[in-house]
Amino acid sequence: MLLPDETVVILGSGQIGRALYDECSQKESAGCTMLGHEEADVTDLETLRERLAELKPTLIFHTAAFTKVNECERNPGLAFAVNARGTGNVIEVARNLDARVVYFSTDYVFPGKLVGEYCEDDPPQPLNVYGQSKLMGEQITAEYEGSIIIRTAEVFAATGRNFPLAILAKYGEGQKVHVVNDEYATPTYAPHFASAVKELIAVAEHRLYHLRGPEELTYYEFARRIFAAAGLPVSAIAATATHRLVLPVKRPARAVLSVKRYLSHELPLLPSLDEAISDFVRLRHSRLDR
Repeated sequence: MLLPDETVVILGSGQIGRALYDECSQKESAGCTMLGHEEADVTDLETLRERLAELKPTLIFHTAAFTKVNECERNPGLAFAVNARGTGNVIEVARNLDARVVYFSTDYVFPGKLVGEYCEDDPPQPLNVYGQSKLMGEQITAEYEGSIIIRTAEVFAATGRNFPLAILAKYGEGQKVHVVNDEYATPTYAPHFASAVKELIAVAEHRLYHLRGPEELTYYEFARRIFAAAGLPVSAIAATATHRLVLPVKRPARAVLSVKRYLSHELPLLPSLDEAISDFVRLRHSRLDR
């Protein structure tokens, strides 16, 4: 829960940022402002300092990131500029304002394994530039006493850039939808995630937490569940193996985050994937009907 006099600034207007804004812009806090890239570029220290000095936040949700995994590999300079040095700028400004920071990271800091889950104390070993740059952002954040780091995985929402919207767009364009059946996801619905984050920060006792959706399944199974809920033919989805796809970046085939530390606070698991997909489909249809 947020404190009644909390002044919140959300850096980044992607899926997590928008979901947090929807949660925090209710009458629980003194004020909530979401700043997208054009309003507050985290790589521009002076502009960031000036903008946040005006708003005087007591809590900063740092969701701004360069998340295009393939593009990170092609342009590592930009990936580290945003995800690492940009995070350093956020921490510097937050320290001067004495504001708390919640930094959002990824399961891509791990290489993946066939069985078991990764807990917060397991050593990271990212396979790609995206994971490396986000890990460096974690390390910078962890040096600030007033910070919490939350790793999550496969975030999706009815707007933005994500796996469900990508496969639905392909189908809408008349393309055959090929989806891997040997890579695993724990889909995390952004609105459910944001609500859980708000509860977690009120009781957090550790610097690092894992928080993700409650179900593990292959991307192929995930795609079929989405199409079925949307009333689309699941036969339009073709299963394929990762090695058959020409992918420029190596990804962890299975990196399931343990949420035991989160659950130790007697907080509930996120709502079911079926509930998340149902809400996703409903909101997507309402937007298409406008």
